[in-house]
Amino acid sequence: MANYNLTTRQKEVLQRLVESVKSGRAQEPLIVVCTFQDCEVIGVGTFEHSLSGDMEILCDADLLGLKYNSRGDEIFTIKQSGYDAVETNFVAPELPPSSQINIGAIIHEMNNGNVQAVGFSSHSELQQTVNDPAILKEKIDDLANELLDAIKTELPAEKLIAYIKSLDELKQQLVAEKSSPSILERLFRALSFTGDVEGTISLMTRAWPYVYPLLVIAAERLKAG
Repeated sequence: MANYNLTTRQKEVLQRLVESVKSGRAQEPLIVVCTFQDCEVIGVGTFEHSLSGDMEILCDADLLGLKYNSRGDEIFTIKQSGYDAVETNFVAPELPPSSQINIGAIIHEMNNGNVQAVGFSSHSELQQTVNDPAILKEKIDDLANELLDAIKTELPAEKLIAYIKSLDELKQQLVAEKSSPSILERLFRALSFTGDVEGTISLMTRAWPYVYPLLVIAAERLKAG
C-alpha cells in the first residue's frame, strides 16, 4: 500500500489538529494566526513558522479543507480523509475501480450487455427493475439520493450545483425511451469524478458504490433498447 507523500512535520501537524478536535480542545473551522516568530492554531497550540506551507500541502493532499471567512481570513476544516489518514498511520487508500477503468470502454461493452449486475441480487432482479417503470424510477431515485448524500459535503457550492445537474440529466437518460451512449459516457465521467467535475481519490471512493449500480442499469437499458 502507498503512503501519503508528506514530511514527518506535516504528518505531525495533522495529527495534532485531529487530536485537538477529537478531544474538544479545538473547534472547526480552525484558524491560523502567524507572527514573525511562529504560528498558532487557536485551540491547538503553537507551530513552526512553516505552518502555512504545511497547511497548504495538507489541503493539496485532500486531507484539509480551505475556505475564507467574511474578513478574507483562511479557515480550515479536517476532511474525513484527514481523520482516516491519521487513523491508518498515513496509508493512502487504494485507487477505486473508477480510476482504473475506461468509461468509454464500459459504454462500448454496454451495447453487448457484458456489464456484471453488481448491486442486484440476481440478473432477474435487474431485468425486473429495468422493465417496470415504477420500480426503475424508484431505484434510480434511491441510488441518486444516496450518491448525493455521500459526496455533497465534500464539494464547494458551484461544483455541487454542476454535479446535481449531471445527476438529474442521468436520471432523465435512464428512464428515457432511448438513451444515448455518448451522453451516458459524459455523465458517468462527471459523476464518477473522472471527467466534467474535478475529483479526488476520496470522492471517487465515496461515489463509486452508487455510480456502478446506475451504470449497470444503463447497460441493461442499452441492451434492451
